[in-house]
Amino acid sequence: MRVFIATDLEGVGGVLLDEQVSGDSAERERARRLLTQEVNAAVEGALEGGAAHITVDDGHATGFNFIYEELHPAARYAMGRPRPEWLAGLSRECDAAFFIGCHAMAGTQGAVRDHTMSSVAWHNLWMNGRPTGEIGLWAAIAGHHGVPCVLVSGCEKACQEAAALVPGIETVVTKRGLSRGAAFLEPVETVRRMIRAGAATAGEKAKAIAPLPGESPVELRVEYNLTGQADEIQIIPGRERLDARTIAYRAGNVIEALRLM
Repeated sequence: MRVFIATDLEGVGGVLLDEQVSGDSAERERARRLLTQEVNAAVEGALEGGAAHITVDDGHATGFNFIYEELHPAARYAMGRPRPEWLAGLSRECDAAFFIGCHAMAGTQGAVRDHTMSSVAWHNLWMNGRPTGEIGLWAAIAGHHGVPCVLVSGCEKACQEAAALVPGIETVVTKRGLSRGAAFLEPVETVRRMIRAGAATAGEKAKAIAPLPGESPVELRVEYNLTGQADEIQIIPGRERLDARTIAYRAGNVIEALRLM
């Protein structure tokens, strides 16, 4: 079985603060280590669940968040920017997709560090008229390739978002939000143990979970935070400005629509 693992940082257990997700600080380094350890737990669980080939995508910000020398040796890792496509390494050859360290979409009350793509630039995103976050986008990309999304780890609201999107998905709650920057936290070893067990279970039931159906055509509609941000978007074929802050990106499928953004 070939498993693809996409990762983010905001949903990792213990990650709550601005200084943990960007910049250069001791807290940022601690967050990187926490992420690396959760990735290793997911790799260990995937192996237990039957994976023979594992690719992991470092998906947060610069794409250079894993602590390279501490990564599990049984997987390969996509790191750095820029990249030719979203979710580097995901293809039709994969049998299952895991999403580790996820956060809920922008505007989710009680979610830890909720946002969609950029809390600085993006206010809302819709895919073919449906409110969508990064989990939904990742699952749609996987669905385009015919790959089921079988595991999501992250805050409680992120896991609820995933469960509403993909029937039967395995979820691992790493923290329960009190506000955007506060949460009830589980001990770090408990979180890693749950991720490892969840990954093993997800691998075992991957064949029972259907990929999201690929949609055609696709419209991704982005409401930016400021009119000036929409002003900067060049209007070319496939893009339409709908109002002061909203741009529609239209194409034949989700991959092509994302290339317009």
